Amino acid sequence: MARASLQIMRDTVHALIMREIKTRFGSSKLGYFWALAEPAAQASVLAIMFSLIGRSSLSGVPVAVFMLVALIPFKFFSKLLPQLSASVDANKSLLSYRQVSPLDPFIARLVIEVATFIVVYIILMSILAWLGFEVWPYDLLELITASTLLVLLATGIGLLLCNAVVYWKDTTKLLGMVMTPMMFISGIFYSATMIPSQYWYLFTWNPLFHVIELSRDAMFTSYVTPVGNGYYVAFLALVFNAVGLMLYQVNKRRFIAS
Repeated sequence: MARASLQIMRDTVHALIMREIKTRFGSSKLGYFWALAEPAAQASVLAIMFSLIGRSSLSGVPVAVFMLVALIPFKFFSKLLPQLSASVDANKSLLSYRQVSPLDPFIARLVIEVATFIVVYIILMSILAWLGFEVWPYDLLELITASTLLVLLATGIGLLLCNAVVYWKDTTKLLGMVMTPMMFISGIFYSATMIPSQYWYLFTWNPLFHVIELSRDAMFTSYVTPVGNGYYVAFLALVFNAVGLMLYQVNKRRFIAS
């Protein structure tokens, strides 16, 4: 009995997920440990730095929690984009099989990174709760919404980058150069309330800034974002995904031939 196309896609994506996990983490038992350790270490260092200058809290929130709520989404975003942009190129040899479409490795890497993001978020927040910090979200639904918007935004940008790689292999190198300054303009070390209102326009074009603002608004009762706009992020995510999927259809044969 012939399988439906969705069944073929599901089985192919599952096989690619298993392959990606084995390739990425099979040779290193500490693979997932580093996914936890990196944001935790960065938040700890920043908390120590702020404590040394006499700041134990920011916007009424303990520094460690304040930083981690921003660092985890940013790390997810900054790691997902290179993975998605290179997903087709890295699995080009598999595209000769009729069952494997160019979109399958893209979906496989997206599923792995989203699952890792969720696990890391839960584990790190559980550790903070064990240490005595208040980490239960003030508005869980808003936090889930902000995280979902982040995933959709990253998916759309990832699709665009994946198409760009077909024409310019060094796209991933340019992405690495862009993500470094993005860390300093996305509100990880500060919040909108710490910026004079006349300068908000310098930051509000950045959708990551909105996601982080919305995440803090959802997490803390003491923080209300003056600029976080989920509709803006949703609009950009819709545009990026629509354009990315259209370009995917245009470049479908090029993915295989290039």
